[in-house]
Amino acid sequence: MRRGLTLGVAAALAILVVTTYFLFYLPTLERPKLKTIVYAYCDKITGIDPSIEDDTGIVILGSVYETLLRYNPLTGSITPVLAEGWERSKDGTVWEFRLRRNVVFHDGTPFNATAVKLSIERARDVYRQTGRGCGYIWDAVEEVEIVDEYTVRLKLSYPQRMDLMAAASYSAYIFSPSTLAEAGVENPLDPDLELWFNQGNDAGTGPYFIEFYSPESEVRLRKFEKWWGWSVLNNPEAPDVVVIKIRTDPLDQYNGLLANEIDIASSVPRVNIGDIVARGYKIVNLTTFHNYVLLFNTRRHPTHIREFRLAILYSIPWSEVVRTALKGFGRLGSGIIPYGFPGHVDELTYEYNPELARKLLLESGVEPGVTIEFVYQSDYEENEAFAQLLKSRVAELGVNVELKPMAWTAVKDAGKEVWSNPERAPHLIISDWWPTMPSPYDYLYSLLHSESTEWNWAGYANTEFDKLVDEAYQLEGSNYARALELYSRAQKIVYEEGVAVNLWDEVRPFVLSRRVEMPEEALNPLYMYVIRFEYIRVKE
Repeated sequence: MRRGLTLGVAAALAILVVTTYFLFYLPTLERPKLKTIVYAYCDKITGIDPSIEDDTGIVILGSVYETLLRYNPLTGSITPVLAEGWERSKDGTVWEFRLRRNVVFHDGTPFNATAVKLSIERARDVYRQTGRGCGYIWDAVEEVEIVDEYTVRLKLSYPQRMDLMAAASYSAYIFSPSTLAEAGVENPLDPDLELWFNQGNDAGTGPYFIEFYSPESEVRLRKFEKWWGWSVLNNPEAPDVVVIKIRTDPLDQYNGLLANEIDIASSVPRVNIGDIVARGYKIVNLTTFHNYVLLFNTRRHPTHIREFRLAILYSIPWSEVVRTALKGFGRLGSGIIPYGFPGHVDELTYEYNPELARKLLLESGVEPGVTIEFVYQSDYEENEAFAQLLKSRVAELGVNVELKPMAWTAVKDAGKEVWSNPERAPHLIISDWWPTMPSPYDYLYSLLHSESTEWNWAGYANTEFDKLVDEAYQLEGSNYARALELYSRAQKIVYEEGVAVNLWDEVRPFVLSRRVEMPEEALNPLYMYVIRFEYIRVKE
């Protein structure tokens, strides 16, 4: 009996060992190790609603959702994404898009014309009703007609470059119609749908889907195996998991690289770039259309006085700005629009002229000893360096500058207050900007048009300026050369009045660990923090 019992125990143990092997150990041998990379980003995520978000959420949206077309800023060409082809009528008021077949959303819903109609109309109508988002890109669209399952026709109220609008970075993303049922809403304008998106839910067609979402600390993306583009791209070394770490302190990003906690850093202190290169890290310098615009409060004394604004501008040592603020990683701005972007105008720059500055201050009637407030984002090292430079030079005029560095959300709130309570809004404020669409209208309307109360932190209202910008926008679809001429005239008005100035166009150094390769296609100067992770190659 003892022998039989022993054999029984042995057999049971053998079965347990074999079962454990097949259940636990063998799958770990067969399952390939996930390729994971960590990207350190410098700002909290402000939202991920594909129709409404107009700020830092682009870092997520650009990987999770797709647009109909994509704009290549280096060549000025338009390439297909969810639309394979498109035509326009001779007068530019009817556009037809032929959609890509065999595409599915992350929730399994097939992509088709219904999704395109829903997405365009929601972005347009939210903007029309609330002024939120960037749905103005669809302003000309009167009707989105479903011709068949894979064809949509846009009928416009005036000629417009719908190819550029369909390639925009905000409010042009296509999302799944199934989201309405998932969010428990019937009306796509129901605020509960925005809430559903901003809770970390997604419904895109992009190469990655959201696995975890904590907008103030970390976002985790997982490779979408059914993405239509994998067969086209053919990059087996693309990351399976992308962890986006919110690290607002540039020095924290630097230390994270040294500790092997970060693979791609977006904001290492520029003074540490030489050191990090000497340690064997790779640097990719991206020349961007990301610029920093200094705006004057035109509704508060004394910056409401033209001569006072110009006095400040002529007291700044412009030849030192890029070297001091960006450690050489940038280009001095001209006008409002960045160099190389459609509508850029050369020679709309101020010179350092202390004598002229003193003369203008005298003409303004503002007595020396006045104090003005300067608000800027606290965790951008370039802002702090420029603020200190401006404060020291303006002091030579007898003007005191009270520096008020703030978190980005507080900067936005302070800027918008110019319309509701201008005496509480700062005299000076910096807004960094990257475009929604490849049009001068994006910068000029957003930052300075009287209707743009969300981003026009100067509180600027000039009828002639507004008219030029509006007319130019409506001409883009029929007389592009004339449109650019009007945009140029609008910028000259701003220059002569000293309302706003592009401080610099940024060159952004990305620092890479030794285990990742980032080809040129992964970055875009239009949206510099958006990395197309599907192009990244991970070397284990």
